[in-house]
Amino acid sequence: MAEYGVTQGCDVQKGNPMNPFRALSDRARTWGVAVVLAWGCQAQAAGWLLASQNPSAEPGGFFSVIVIRLPGADELPDRISGVVELSLAGPQIALELTASEQETSGQRRYVGRWPQEAVGVATLTLRDVPTARMLIEAGTSPVAVALSARQQASGRLQPGTAPEGPTIEPAQPNALGFHEPMYFLLGGNDPRSARFQFSFRYRLFDDQGMIAENFPVVRGLYFGFTQTSLWDLDAHSKPFRDTSFRPSLFYRWRLSTPENGGWMAFSGGYEHESNGKDGADSRSIDMLFLRAEARRHFSDGRTYMGIAPKVWAYLDKEDNPDIAEYRGYGELEIRFGRDDGLMLSGLLRRGSAGKTSAQLDLSYPLRRSIFSGVGAFVHLQYFRGHGETLIDYSESRGSQFRLGVSLVR
Repeated sequence: MAEYGVTQGCDVQKGNPMNPFRALSDRARTWGVAVVLAWGCQAQAAGWLLASQNPSAEPGGFFSVIVIRLPGADELPDRISGVVELSLAGPQIALELTASEQETSGQRRYVGRWPQEAVGVATLTLRDVPTARMLIEAGTSPVAVALSARQQASGRLQPGTAPEGPTIEPAQPNALGFHEPMYFLLGGNDPRSARFQFSFRYRLFDDQGMIAENFPVVRGLYFGFTQTSLWDLDAHSKPFRDTSFRPSLFYRWRLSTPENGGWMAFSGGYEHESNGKDGADSRSIDMLFLRAEARRHFSDGRTYMGIAPKVWAYLDKEDNPDIAEYRGYGELEIRFGRDDGLMLSGLLRRGSAGKTSAQLDLSYPLRRSIFSGVGAFVHLQYFRGHGETLIDYSESRGSQFRLGVSLVR
C-alpha cells in the first residue's frame, strides 16, 4: 500500500501547523486521491499540488483537476501546460489546462481535454512544476467506477486531505500504445519531399486474462507495426517515392531502478521490412533483433540521457543481398533532453562496407494543442547517408532537412 507526500529526508517537524503534508501522509492511501506523487521537499519548493475528487477521465473527453497553491507560492495562472505519460518508459503527450473559475482559498479548478489515445492508468504532470503529479484512470474500468462511487457529488477538496477509497494495486499500461516516433515533416532537396511515420504496438495477452494468469511469461509479448513513407512533392503527380512497412513480433521486459534515477529495458524478436512492391522494385528483409534501452536522469530530475543500441541478424535478404554493406548489423540511438522540454535524439548506422547514415531529431512541445485529442511537438529532422528509403538503400542523397510536427517523439 503506497503512501504519498513522503517527508523522508526533509526538515519537517511532526505537528507543525504550516506543514501541509502531515495530513496527506496519513490519509493518501490510494493512487486516485488528491495531491498524488508530490514527494516531500520537492513539492514544498514547487508550491503547487494537484488534486481531484474523481481522478478519472474519458479518452477524448473533458476532465477537471484542482491545483492547490501552498503559502508563499506563485499565483495560479489562467492556463497551465500539462504532460500525460502512460508508463515510465512511454511517450509524453502534451495538453493544456484552462481555469474554469477564479482562485479561492488558494485553490483553482482547471479543465482540459484528455488525449484520445491515452487509455488506462496514466500520470498527469504540470510541465512547469514536475513535482505536481497524479495518476488518472482513463476509461470505464471497474477501478474508475469504484473510485467514482466513493467521491462526494460536490464540494471543495481541502489541502492535505483525501477521500478514502478502496485499496488497489496500480493497473498495467494500456494494451495498445505507441511504439516509435510519429511525425509529418516537409523539406528535403533533390527532390523536395515530405516524410511521415506512423507506429503502434499491441500487447497480445491481457494481464488479468486466463492465459497470462497460467503463463505469466506471455505478458511481455507484443506485436508492433511501423510505416514510414517518403512523398515526392516535386514530381508532376506527387507520387510516393517509397513506403516501408515493418511488422514485428517481440518480447519486452524492463529492469526499473527509479530510486537511482534511471531504468533499463530489453526487447527482442522478429521483424519483417518490405516496401510492398513486386518485380524489380521489390525490397524486403527478415531479421531477428535484440534492443537494449537505458535512461539516466541528472540531478534536476527532469533532464536525462538515454542510449538504445540495437543489433540484428538477417534471416532473408534475397531481394537486396548486399544490404548489410549499407545498413550493417546494428544501430545506436542516443537521446538527451527533457520530456517536458527540448529533446535531441540521434540515430547512427554503419554498414559492413563502411557506408554510414545519421539522423538527428530536435523537437520541442507546443504550448497549445493542434490536433484533436493529442498534444504536438515542433520537429526538425536532419538525415544524411545511405538508405533513407528501402528502395534506394544503396544511394546517398546528401543532407536532408525537414520541419514539421510530431505526435510522439
